[in-house]
Amino acid sequence: MNVMDDYSGSVIGKYKLIKKLGNGGFGAVYCAYDSILNTEKAIKLLQINDPTKANKIFQEASIPYKCKHKNIIEIYGGEVIPVNNALTHSKELLFVIDMELVHGLSVEKIMSKQFITLDFSIKIIHDILFGLEHSHNQGIIHRDIKPGNILIDNNIPKLSDFGLASTLGALIIPPTWYKTHRAPESIMTNTATIETDIYAIGITFYRMVNNISNWQEYISNHYTTETDLINDIISGNFIKKLEYQSYIPEKIKRIIKKACALNPKERYCSATEMRNAIAKLHTNYEWNKISDLQWQGINQDKKNKELIIAEKGKIFKFIVKNNNRKSTSECQDFIILEEAINYMNNYIKDSLLK
Repeated sequence: MNVMDDYSGSVIGKYKLIKKLGNGGFGAVYCAYDSILNTEKAIKLLQINDPTKANKIFQEASIPYKCKHKNIIEIYGGEVIPVNNALTHSKELLFVIDMELVHGLSVEKIMSKQFITLDFSIKIIHDILFGLEHSHNQGIIHRDIKPGNILIDNNIPKLSDFGLASTLGALIIPPTWYKTHRAPESIMTNTATIETDIYAIGITFYRMVNNISNWQEYISNHYTTETDLINDIISGNFIKKLEYQSYIPEKIKRIIKKACALNPKERYCSATEMRNAIAKLHTNYEWNKISDLQWQGINQDKKNKELIIAEKGKIFKFIVKNNNRKSTSECQDFIILEEAINYMNNYIKDSLLK
């Protein structure tokens, strides 16, 4: 049984698989009906080389207990379930994780559908660091932090797959680690630490504030071979080469740079330290990008701003509106469109944080 295939409609143990929700780095997640509890829930199917050993490790690690936190997807338990293999006409064992069912989308899917504001990114990463702090205090490393593993449930961000990658490690088929979120030292030593999680959340924060919805395409445009990518990660050049949108404030760049420092000792020493740094980012305006030529912003006093670039003849007019009234003193004229866009992006950058 290849867990990456879609088995919607099938029955595995007490679970009827209703709908496949997605593939993770080392398994597939379904919305499933629990025939014993008469309720819908999420389950993850893991193809593991020794499910019985995985079950023992899972229970001894006390994952369901240690990962109880409002910013972590709750894990109720894990069990080994025999399933029929249609090709070999034999039974094989799967390890099934019983989890909280979240009705929202992942940050990765949200980014594929709409622009996410810097204010949203800051709040999400800040709250996820609470969950990461809790997990690290329990001695559990995540090892797979990325936008696809951050789910939004009733405006509450929750980190999924917590503890599974590091706990079940080499048992997973195949052993996996998301390459572009992998800290340089982990490639050399294959170890997972607090510092490697900090690095991964730094890359996640970078992707969010820059609204990179198709990360694989972005990486393919910068690297022709996996060897070049790995070499750049190991040398620290990967993070140095990452480009930022021109409206990103320097304070945000500095946080990402520190989280992703080549030397683990130069990163934030804990999720708490990084969260405290994020907490100092007080937004002035929440800017939403409508298009390259139009942004809308709102501040805490519910005052609205609108930035527009309009072409009038051979002139590109940068127009600022405060509560729908044109602010003549802030308007500018440009002959070159790119200069007008750069000016608008700098305006956003300068007004975004207090």
